[in-house]
Amino acid sequence: MNVATRAIWLALMSLLSIFTGASAGVISYTGGENPQQAILTGGGAAGATMLLLLAVFHCATTKS
Repeated sequence: MNVATRAIWLALMSLLSIFTGASAGVISYTGGENPQQAILTGGGAAGATMLLLLAVFHCATTKS
């Protein structure tokens, strides 16, 4: 896999993480949390999603 392909995958993973975090933040806020807690919830969801996607990408591209 070349550098350009990896960059595209990284960009897609970043976008998915941002969308997941934003969705979690909005859902948390509409559920009654204050804005600060909703931001922390969204940030945690984005970080966890990015870590999961990076782990899956690593396992999928590592040659055994």
